[in-house]
Amino acid sequence: MVCSPDDPTRSASSLGRRRVLAYAAAATTLGTAAVLAGESDRASAAVSLGETSGSVETVADAQALAALSAWGGHSNGKIPAGALTRVVSDVAGSGFLRDDAARQYLRMSLAFAQAIGTSLLITEGYRSFARQTDYWNKYQNGTGNLAAYPGTSNHGWGIACDFGAGVQTAGSAAKRWMDANSMSYGWKPTGNAFSQPEPWHFDYVATYAATTGGGAMTPADAGMMILRAVEPLTEVASIYTAVVGVRSLRHVPVITRINALRVAGVPYFEVTRKAFYEITNGLSIPRKAIRVDADYWRP
Repeated sequence: MVCSPDDPTRSASSLGRRRVLAYAAAATTLGTAAVLAGESDRASAAVSLGETSGSVETVADAQALAALSAWGGHSNGKIPAGALTRVVSDVAGSGFLRDDAARQYLRMSLAFAQAIGTSLLITEGYRSFARQTDYWNKYQNGTGNLAAYPGTSNHGWGIACDFGAGVQTAGSAAKRWMDANSMSYGWKPTGNAFSQPEPWHFDYVATYAATTGGGAMTPADAGMMILRAVEPLTEVASIYTAVVGVRSLRHVPVITRINALRVAGVPYFEVTRKAFYEITNGLSIPRKAIRVDADYWRP
């Protein structure tokens, strides 16, 4: 969520022209039947329309900027669930991210949990076009927070997250850790530079590479990781180690096999019972799959 408030140093005529351009572009792009607020003359009306800390002049500019993040032939906010990877989030319907962003979020979450002592929770991930339109209307009507113009939010590409777990509070230990470490996982604290800072907002900025391209895929590329629950799980009443991926789990009880997988490059993480369940839930692995000698996979 991203829009800048009016700059008081700009002339009223300049701002009026910019609004006219924006709303004219909106009518052209979405049609007069679209449910978009835009007639407000409130001082909080948007000048920066893209999900960026920089200013854009028109809706067309914001759309052109957003198009640079397009992937997979999809439209912003209209990506089918099957093209995204499930994660755990608070806002209903937002628990999805692009596959590479989800994998790196999971790795970052594990490191965060080890450093901070709690799981890195997503407040909101993927955002549908309809939800973005609702947020935009509320922002324009003065009843909501900053919001990008519909179709221009990185949430709509599945590459933005609003995080909780203390990250939403500037100066907290959680926020300091994220600012210092998130870029190691491809996640950038872009909300820090918004006109009204949003410490909770991060964008996944690593270069997108579809997994169907050429070249050998490593275990990490495939989203595989070794999870070792260091607290007994309810289903097996013991400490439990498994190789997990999206909709897949295989129990690995033998230390020599675990070490062989680590040598092969499979990431290894020791997590709490709570984190184990959150991660497997985010990977669409049912609790019934967690058992001794489990070899679960679902397409």
